[in-house]
Amino acid sequence: MPLPKDLKIQRVEGDLAVALSKSYPLHKRGFVKIGDKNWFLPYRYAEEGGKAYNFETRPDDTWIITYPRSENTLLWTKISSSSLGLIIEDDVFANDTPDEQKISKYSVEFVQNQPSPRFIKSHFSLDLLPTVANNDDCKIIYVARNPKNVVVSWFNFQRDIKQIQYQGTFEQLCNDFMNDHTIWSPYWEHVKTAWAIKHKPNILFLFYEDVTKNLVENIKKVAAFFGKTYNDEQIAKLAEHLNIENFRKNPMVNQPAPGQQMKPESFIRQGKTDSGGELFTPELEKKFNEWVLDNLKNTDLVFPN
Repeated sequence: MPLPKDLKIQRVEGDLAVALSKSYPLHKRGFVKIGDKNWFLPYRYAEEGGKAYNFETRPDDTWIITYPRSENTLLWTKISSSSLGLIIEDDVFANDTPDEQKISKYSVEFVQNQPSPRFIKSHFSLDLLPTVANNDDCKIIYVARNPKNVVVSWFNFQRDIKQIQYQGTFEQLCNDFMNDHTIWSPYWEHVKTAWAIKHKPNILFLFYEDVTKNLVENIKKVAAFFGKTYNDEQIAKLAEHLNIENFRKNPMVNQPAPGQQMKPESFIRQGKTDSGGELFTPELEKKFNEWVLDNLKNTDLVFPN
């Protein structure tokens, strides 16, 4: 199905388009802004986005929604007893090179046709997944990560992955991130959209930093969300299994999604917070911190220390 006719689609043009073409040379057709919140996505979304927008959900679906570089995949798969995390981004995320056009596995159609129960991961905002957001039966886990940690991880990831090959500097990406000109932005709208409905019983809102620092408590929280119980020994074993060093060594999870080519160590980096000190200049960090504080005004959204 196509995107709704009343959904605004604006192509990025002018000086911004020229600058982005240098940073993202593989996205030859550029980018678009979608809807009233100006969701920033590759041009392919204008052609393929309707598949995700109109996705046919099922009551026993589990969705993991995050802004990029904010998830802890193995935690959800282990506790939900799902061995496969389906991804619905490939139709939109693929660049404009011929090889990328051939990717079909893990496309929306592939995920749509999988048997229940399905465990589906997505970086789309809930605004762009209305059939998911409006389904009170399927489970939704949203994970938010401190924006400073996100932008550092996002920069490293985009440089390493074959499908993007980001050519800009960290300062360029950071400024684009703050101006909502990076893929999947705007970051704050992404997080706040989920935060606004966190009270719904089928939604679990977590913070990446809290999961990392308080793994045992979050294992219990996620288990309860799935209606499962574990004794202390089982929780301890799961926590050890999810330790970042063991997580990195696991060949089943230390790999990107199908069709994504990059160094394995780049897919799961150090798994730590506050890891970008060497990338931020004092001036850039001051600017970024002010941007964060400005966007947290008049909200009850508080990131863990």
